[in-house]
Amino acid sequence: MNNPVSHQNMNGACCIDLACSLTGNLICQEMLDGIYDALMLAEGDRSVNMVIIRSAVDGIFSKGHDIDRLQGLDHIETKHYNLRGQRLISMIRNMKKPVLALVDGDCFGPAFELILACDMVFATVKSRFGFNETAYGFMPGFGGTQLVARKTYETFVKFLVFTGEPVSAEELFGKGIVSRVLSDKSELEKNGVEMAVLMSKRSSFAVGLAKETINNTIDMELSKGLLLEQNAFTFSFSTYDKTEGTKAFVEKRDPQFKDRWEDYRF
Repeated sequence: MNNPVSHQNMNGACCIDLACSLTGNLICQEMLDGIYDALMLAEGDRSVNMVIIRSAVDGIFSKGHDIDRLQGLDHIETKHYNLRGQRLISMIRNMKKPVLALVDGDCFGPAFELILACDMVFATVKSRFGFNETAYGFMPGFGGTQLVARKTYETFVKFLVFTGEPVSAEELFGKGIVSRVLSDKSELEKNGVEMAVLMSKRSSFAVGLAKETINNTIDMELSKGLLLEQNAFTFSFSTYDKTEGTKAFVEKRDPQFKDRWEDYRF
């Protein structure tokens, strides 16, 4: 199998391209590890403000698991495969830099779980999403049963998981999972570039602090969540970026932000 993951920096974004040699751009262990490694590099790269995950296979994001390969896994190998998937989902959720998924075409099974972990999802009107695992005798295992329930509601995740029926980008836009629905791939790529340029003009430190606050308080009691937000808000006022951002506004110029989360990595 060829290397299913490549990445390059463009417009301040780390663009991660997925291209499995198997028909359907299937998710495999090598792809999971490749995405994880690329995310780790992006999180520590001072020139990167955000991550974009997209398919390098025309007209499809991913049909899901490599069923032929999974069929031969024993219990221990299955556990390691599951842990790889959940490690990747956790990485996307926990990293300070925002992650945008660009979807054009079918996005099933673990690929759906992957985009559910992302902070934003742009999709073309022809895109379809779903969990097809029950058709093969197992269930989602990379966070699918948890992420949809947290983003929408119980009965919707049960419909998706039980039936395996695909749903449209428009339906997921209505549920708040898809951020934008675009007409075609060219519009999808254009919007991805525009988002990368926009994020390069924002304080990466403030964005990371906001992502951390949102993720850590989403299931928290409101009073506790407000306290954590208050602490993060107050902390942001001690940064160079806050001083520079407000000063630039008063002086009617573009801010030159300098604070970076990379300086706090160990």
